[in-house]
Amino acid sequence: MFLSQRAQILQESAIRKLDSAVRSYRDTHFYRLNIGQPDIETHPAIRAAIQNWDTRVIAYGPASGTPECRKAFAAYHQKWLPSLGPEHIAVTTGGSEALLFAFTAICDPGDEIMVPAPYYTNYNGFATVAGATVCPIQTHLEKGFALPSNEQLDALKTPKTKAFVFSNPANPTGAVYDIAEIKRIAKWCLQNQIFFISDEVYRRIWFDTPPASALQLEEEKEAVIVIDSLSKTWSACGLRLGALISRNTMLMEKIERLGQARLGVQPLAQAAGIAALQLEDSYYEQIRLQWKTRVDTLFESLNTIPDISHNKPQGAFYTMVQLPVLSEDFAQFLIHDFRDHNESLVVAPGGGFYANPEHGRNLIRLAAVLEPEKIQRAVEILGRALKQFAQR
Repeated sequence: MFLSQRAQILQESAIRKLDSAVRSYRDTHFYRLNIGQPDIETHPAIRAAIQNWDTRVIAYGPASGTPECRKAFAAYHQKWLPSLGPEHIAVTTGGSEALLFAFTAICDPGDEIMVPAPYYTNYNGFATVAGATVCPIQTHLEKGFALPSNEQLDALKTPKTKAFVFSNPANPTGAVYDIAEIKRIAKWCLQNQIFFISDEVYRRIWFDTPPASALQLEEEKEAVIVIDSLSKTWSACGLRLGALISRNTMLMEKIERLGQARLGVQPLAQAAGIAALQLEDSYYEQIRLQWKTRVDTLFESLNTIPDISHNKPQGAFYTMVQLPVLSEDFAQFLIHDFRDHNESLVVAPGGGFYANPEHGRNLIRLAAVLEPEKIQRAVEILGRALKQFAQR
């Protein structure tokens, strides 16, 4: 019996691969800064929509989402593009399926997708399932993880390059990109007949200057695909509701066919999604400031640890931390060997955010997903564990 080559090369998730080991230590409390799962309470309006949902038959729905849900997504995104309509929306099972649909619609086996590194680890998996290969473009902490220059893009482009994908704000770096930067790369993509995929799942979580949305781009609209999800801003990761947004009518026709192959997104999630998308504007400011407090706490707490380097996130809620030790070994040490008053910490080793794990061998990603006092305690554990690890 043989498995496909595609299955054999699927990369293990840098975020989740330590979970089984953590579960085996039931007598230890682990502060989990490895995964972007907020502990913020999901808005009551979303929960009420779930509790009050009632139907006599739970039926199949339209492949690209119910008319009501598509209309709600369009109305919400009209803040960035007033002319956006439901026809530009495909409702998906989370942002993950939106990315997978985009890669599948764009790429043939052997094609390439350009991605600034470090990047969201699951881009690897989605590309592999679509038969494509991630082509990483190195960015650097000391340069604020700036997007690549046109010259870098020219040097890496091949006849098999079909897309450029990035997140804004960025996971895992917390970088935020302005309209000039995204327009520059989107223009380059259009000129080279390459799709420009903007993953905007964290768009509402910023701290100084809001990120630009690719929906604002007009001249480059045929190349633009925007990915969104209700997971993070609404603290509804388990709802599994997202959207692929594009004004490229040929692409959207094929996305509809991909949706037909898997049938419709479950209707209860769409009902809850409509409630989420109709929340008052004050909610977004309140949640943004809540995340700012957590990220500030993480950054300031990390400043107390010697011999590490880290950036201050401009958006999202992650930071990459450079350690004086090998991150994979240290992550295992935290789970299996280190305890401080029966507590420890889970981190995401940096290698999983690169095509070549060696580039992240001294890096970890931390997510500020806990209450501020818990973040402080988690970073205190990090400092003590680093000291003990160095003395082994």
